[in-house]
Amino acid sequence: MSLTLDVFEIARTRQTVEGTLELDEMPELAHFIQALEGSLKFSVTGLGIVERLPAASLSFEGTVVMQCARCNEPVSVPVSRELVFRFTKTEAEANALPLDEEGDDEEVIVGSRSLSVADWVQEEAILSLPAMPLHDDCEMDYENTSDEVVEAEKPNPFAALAALKH
Repeated sequence: MSLTLDVFEIARTRQTVEGTLELDEMPELAHFIQALEGSLKFSVTGLGIVERLPAASLSFEGTVVMQCARCNEPVSVPVSRELVFRFTKTEAEANALPLDEEGDDEEVIVGSRSLSVADWVQEEAILSLPAMPLHDDCEMDYENTSDEVVEAEKPNPFAALAALKH
């Protein structure tokens, strides 16, 4: 059974809940990684009231295996994130917040008395994945050749003019 939290109670009591989630508990993550093997360590800490709303921090870390964008071989990618969330009771309440109250440092989301930790971590893990995972040596190859390839592919705009002269 998946762990659920009452985020309002966590915020109010300033509790910390820590644990480990197996990647196979996060099936949506499978669309972005090569195997659901391994785990992510997480921590949720209540922060009390932040700017008139209950708040908590979420942090997680671990390693996932993705496909290298350069060589298509598996590459281990470390994932970690630490975020602060403020919770509203309804979507309407979240939408009614003035834009300047949505701080740059906190996300405002609709809270729950039974929020699935696996779903919450999964969503944030997906958002933290690199768009183009690369092995270190593939990254060096990519950086060294990308400018040369672009130069080689660019046709000289004056070559057509030179051909017309003759």
